[in-house]
Amino acid sequence: MPDPEPIDVRVLDTGYCLAWEHHLLRGGRRRRVECHSTVALFRHPRAGWVLYDTGYAPRLVDCTERFPWRLYRWATPLVVRPEYAAAAQLARLGVDARDVAHVVVSHFHADHLAGLRDFPRARFWARRSAWTEVAGSDGLAALRRAFVPALVPDDFERRCELLPALEGPELADLGPTHDLFGDGTLRLVDLPGHARGQLGLLARTGRGPLLFVADACWVRDGYRLQRPPHWITRVITDDAAERDETLARLADYARREPSVSIVPTHCPEAFREHAEVIP
Repeated sequence: MPDPEPIDVRVLDTGYCLAWEHHLLRGGRRRRVECHSTVALFRHPRAGWVLYDTGYAPRLVDCTERFPWRLYRWATPLVVRPEYAAAAQLARLGVDARDVAHVVVSHFHADHLAGLRDFPRARFWARRSAWTEVAGSDGLAALRRAFVPALVPDDFERRCELLPALEGPELADLGPTHDLFGDGTLRLVDLPGHARGQLGLLARTGRGPLLFVADACWVRDGYRLQRPPHWITRVITDDAAERDETLARLADYARREPSVSIVPTHCPEAFREHAEVIP
């Protein structure tokens, strides 16, 4: 099959939290860094507007006012502004949130799905194992998974395509894929470890190929130097051994495919290269 025509992409900044660099990367400096939560907006010629994650939104601040959810804000101090929400930025692009047709949920941590309720007509895509891990959880049991149930739309299960094991053509070093629209432009791939059922997305774009890897690593040096996060982050890590294996596979993929830009959601380097706020 010939290579697909590239599609348009905008990488949007939805706000940030403050984190310790040595928590993001073992051996990092003991300094606070801004961890921006980016999302990717695609315009697919047939499927329409597509989002990879929805990032931060003011709703997350509202939902974490009381205990135990306040612990989330204590662990990751938030800088979230209404104008940074994905839906607000789309409006400034002339895109109505009701026209977003598809949203890929990389995983169910709050900083990746706080804007879900802003897209009332979208079809959601997620791994079945990811949803099963959090569905029905509440209180400290949910918080242990960095999951805030109030962020999820009431009709989520009706609107979501919960993918079982991915069975499409393999991506070298990373395993089987799921081709979202059957044309090779947007392909989902498993990136387990950080969170159950975490999905990456390989996009063929006008900027070149981009591999969005969510939190498979928080900074690119994670896979470059094979340095996982600090041990303290295991409190929200699904499987540390799988996480480290995913880091190794990302390093192999980066060596094999140097033309592909790997984009972790919170990486300052990737943020400087790709992200923007729509004025």
